[in-house]
Amino acid sequence: MVIFRHYLLDLFTQVNLTTEKMKYDKARTYCRNMSTDVATVYSLAEVNIMINLVLPTASNIWIGLELGNLWIWHWTGSDQGTSFLNWDSGEPQDKKQEACAVMNQNGMWLEKDCVGDVRTYIFVQTKKSWRDARGYCWNLSSDLVTIHSTEENKAVRNISTSEKLWIGLFKDPWTWSGGSNSSFRFWDTNEPRYGSNGNCVTADLGNNGTWSSQNCNNGNSVICGTEDGMILIQKNMTWISALSFCREHYVDLVQITNKDIQNKVAEKARSSTSPHVWLGLRYTCNFNFWFWTSSNAGCYQNWQPGEGPERATQCGESGAIEATGRQQWVGLPETQELNFICQTCGN
Repeated sequence: MVIFRHYLLDLFTQVNLTTEKMKYDKARTYCRNMSTDVATVYSLAEVNIMINLVLPTASNIWIGLELGNLWIWHWTGSDQGTSFLNWDSGEPQDKKQEACAVMNQNGMWLEKDCVGDVRTYIFVQTKKSWRDARGYCWNLSSDLVTIHSTEENKAVRNISTSEKLWIGLFKDPWTWSGGSNSSFRFWDTNEPRYGSNGNCVTADLGNNGTWSSQNCNNGNSVICGTEDGMILIQKNMTWISALSFCREHYVDLVQITNKDIQNKVAEKARSSTSPHVWLGLRYTCNFNFWFWTSSNAGCYQNWQPGEGPERATQCGESGAIEATGRQQWVGLPETQELNFICQTCGN
């Protein structure tokens, strides 16, 4: 069975399914033939969406995490670079095994087995393993600390000058099929298993969505995903309903603040089933201007001639992009029902 992330929320959209279970390589090829890839997971919130909306259809599904050749250090925050490092003398150790980073009382970093017990940041008195510490932070809607500068390192060190503290730096050889730098990991107990031909990963939606390494030749369902941080919902809704849908299941209606995002949105809009596609662009009668719902107004604009600030806009209008042609923006009554594009967690 294959589920496109474009149609993930099957209670609201038309779902494109096959009943065939595939080996990982075939599943990845299938997704790429549809101009997408095996799904990247960025957060626990996305795991929960998969559980709630895919579980009635499939339990174990391929995700796009693959075993690579290089053991690389990652920050727990998605797409965080490692330009700043503060290793102690002789660190890190050049071993091909999973490891996590701990800060000593001098603010220097040490490589340590992730299952050992060390105190956590926010300062938690109970000692925990690195994974348990990260789970504790997740329950607080937070994460282990990421450090980008000497100043930040000093601030964390000053939490306690006599303790070792876990930080959100870890080493593993896993990479995402679509090229994402997402460092989110959600392994089951005793996973991953190295040296057992388990070079691909499944999410067990019947077990809280936890991940297991598996032989890539096993047959499993697959969920395809995108790497551009946005998703077209091919379901006609009013602007208000579309806004609520995106905020409930993703982040917000998409906003366009530069030419690059315009091009990506335009490409998505070409696949819509409606002549226009809702954007996160709204007109306020009280102040007489257009604004993006999730940010301050940007300088970039791509209005169709005679639209936007060039005409007297009516109350209750919202912004949409043309699905074809020059794909410029227009103002339409919010009660019209159109496809829409959501901004996702990965954006």
